[in-house]
Amino acid sequence: MSKIYVFGIGGTGSRVLRSLTMMLASGVKLGPGVDKIVPIIIDPDNANADLTRAVDLMNNYAEIRKQLKFVEGAKSTFYKPEIEKILKNYTLPFQNIGDTTFESFIDISNLSREDQAFTRMLFSQKNLSSKMDVGFKGNPNIGSVVLNQIFESEGFSDFANTFSQGDRIFIISSIFGGTGAAGFPMLLKSLRTSDWFNNSDIINKANIGAVTILPYFKVSNDQNQENEINSATFISKAKSALAYYEKNISENDSIDSLYFLADTPTKVYPYSVGGKTQKNAAHLMELLAASAIIDFTFKELREPDDVVQTENYELGIRNIDGDVNFTTLYDGLFDSLFEPMTQFVMMGNALKDDFPYLKDVLAVTKPMGELYNSQFMRKLKQFTASYEEWLEEMANNDRSLRLFNLNCKEKPFDVVNGIQEKKHFFEKNRNYNLIHARLGKKGEEVKKYVSDSHPSFFMEMFYLATKSLIEDKLNK
Repeated sequence: MSKIYVFGIGGTGSRVLRSLTMMLASGVKLGPGVDKIVPIIIDPDNANADLTRAVDLMNNYAEIRKQLKFVEGAKSTFYKPEIEKILKNYTLPFQNIGDTTFESFIDISNLSREDQAFTRMLFSQKNLSSKMDVGFKGNPNIGSVVLNQIFESEGFSDFANTFSQGDRIFIISSIFGGTGAAGFPMLLKSLRTSDWFNNSDIINKANIGAVTILPYFKVSNDQNQENEINSATFISKAKSALAYYEKNISENDSIDSLYFLADTPTKVYPYSVGGKTQKNAAHLMELLAASAIIDFTFKELREPDDVVQTENYELGIRNIDGDVNFTTLYDGLFDSLFEPMTQFVMMGNALKDDFPYLKDVLAVTKPMGELYNSQFMRKLKQFTASYEEWLEEMANNDRSLRLFNLNCKEKPFDVVNGIQEKKHFFEKNRNYNLIHARLGKKGEEVKKYVSDSHPSFFMEMFYLATKSLIEDKLNK
């Protein structure tokens, strides 16, 4: 079994990791032999709300998974891949940037007169006076200097020390900001060519994929002041970066798989320079970027000594007019997402809308009663609530992703937008009564290989019940 190390650069990297965590919790499958995700966040703004929200979610995932046993014969894929933490808060730390200007960071006053003059030709006074503790504010020229330090950090050594033959690497970045645009090419070059860290001979030859995300939102502008981040420059920055990537990444065959995502940016987010106020709502583009990571795990591994040949990928949808739902997705993505995400939403709805019934009727034994009142159940309900919040954010964003009817309440099989419930005339049980009956039936099966006092029993029971209900009740 092998790992995939996922480097999330900047705020976009954290938001994509959030979507990836949701997808893994719901049981979206990784490629053969890949059973562990190792997230590594690269972001100087460690107070960024997008980052802290992703970290909290991954910690919650890890706590839930720790209590599950994937025994022989078990079918559930809920929370199956392990999310391994090798760094504090999954984050590579930056040194000497807190409350520090770029000018102080490069110690310009101690440079020679000639070097000072040359530096001032490369960087404006605004660049030099810029503080870096909330990121590089759309300035990849600053990021390219500051980011160099992470490759010599203890955290980067921790990554290198745990890397093994057959492991993969994936890099998430945006192309229109500062941290992502600078970090992606620098990280890729270091992974491919540097030899100072442990396991460099293996890492240099590893299979590496990346997704680079073009502008998909705008930021508001305060007419009374000059904002440091201006979405009017996003397209020009993206064009410059794309030209660089084509010449120095794709044409040089330095990466195995490079995924591109773009959309017409219509959503305007409130302006935030960073920190706790940078909390962007989840977006379709981030879910699609996470699906690129899933797709990469299914690519056949190149042998270490084989020549790298870059494959470029773009992702499309069937119809760009109106809301996006499952019927808008092409078959490969539909097949990957539909069943596991629908199963997870059905489980979350049962816990949210009908939990008292489940507790009274299904928890007929003392061990099960203890499970329903356990810390595991509290964590699971917290996670399913976060999952619904994530879906609602994508539904209310532009472009809207409306996969589910989150207000189906007493009609649990009206849960998928664009997909009708199959009616059975002689059906004995309907709606939640049918769910309860199916849970009871599958619970008897699960008792043969999982103790009913264990959290794995609950997850296996719900997995089997929801899977069979989707096959019986939803017209895919």
